[in-house]
Amino acid sequence: MTPITMTRRTFGGLSALLLAGLAGCGRENPGSGGSSEVTYQLSWTHSVQFGGTYIAQDRGLFEDLTVRLAAGGPNVAGDANTVSGAALMNISSADGVARSNAEGADLVIIGAQYQKSPATILSLADAPLREPQDLIGKQIGVAGTDTPGLTAFLTVNGLGQGDVQFVPSQYDPAILTAGQVDGIFCFYNDLPVALAVQGIEGHSMLLADFGYNPMSQTYTVLRSSLEDERKRAQILRLVRGDARGWQAYRDDPQGAAELTVRAHPDAGLDLPTQLRQAEVQLDIMFSELTDQFGFAWFTDEQVAENLKLFDLLGIEGADERLWDRSILDEVYQNGPTA
Repeated sequence: MTPITMTRRTFGGLSALLLAGLAGCGRENPGSGGSSEVTYQLSWTHSVQFGGTYIAQDRGLFEDLTVRLAAGGPNVAGDANTVSGAALMNISSADGVARSNAEGADLVIIGAQYQKSPATILSLADAPLREPQDLIGKQIGVAGTDTPGLTAFLTVNGLGQGDVQFVPSQYDPAILTAGQVDGIFCFYNDLPVALAVQGIEGHSMLLADFGYNPMSQTYTVLRSSLEDERKRAQILRLVRGDARGWQAYRDDPQGAAELTVRAHPDAGLDLPTQLRQAEVQLDIMFSELTDQFGFAWFTDEQVAENLKLFDLLGIEGADERLWDRSILDEVYQNGPTA
């Protein structure tokens, strides 16, 4: 099973952003607003992780928009695609967007699909790591790109990197099942699901439950697109259609999994894994907040918490202007159902 988001940075560095921007100059493209066809850039390869979006496309919930869903992956710079105009909107993460902007982009977060970050410490059920203090003296597998996040999590919880031994990991659960580490930094709707499908019981300690909750799976657009009347109208239809799709997903995650496998026969997906993942990610996508205000909602308090995390992650220059809730205000002007 392929890894999911978060560590798959959707920015490609300043050079990638500038080159992408140059590539987009002087031509019309699917995300440009020049027609009713737009590109919606996903954050990773096709899976039920995007099940609500597939439902929206399948049921025509994007209204009169023709939406091209572009798969992400390890070599896809999602933020850069939005900067260049190749995509009208992409799925990213708050820290990724902040880093992109620090390197010259002018992107805005307009919603967040996940209410909780999927980052987790996965341990085996017979030796569970349940809370941060349980990590002291333990060996934790972590990929290099995720080390800053794990370090920030320790700091938030009054621990230092010296309290935990970091073991380089290629996001492979085999080091956990072989007993080479006590836990592995991964994502709640990914490796724990893969192990469960194999009959291996694990315990997931969501970092979001212990003060580390970077905004994840964010709807990300160019600030200039929000200020352009035509593009803004297209963004509104994208987000509203997506929200309707995710509301339908919540009602029938099994149907979403079946649609995903059917719609992407070449993605190497198996139905049991997609079914399990479809159920699991409900835990991090919906909450009392979304019940009250609508899917993808975020609060001023969440913004403030993320700005504090940026400081721990060494990201400079971000402030409240990184977020804009006006599209969600329009989507949910009559209540929490799009």
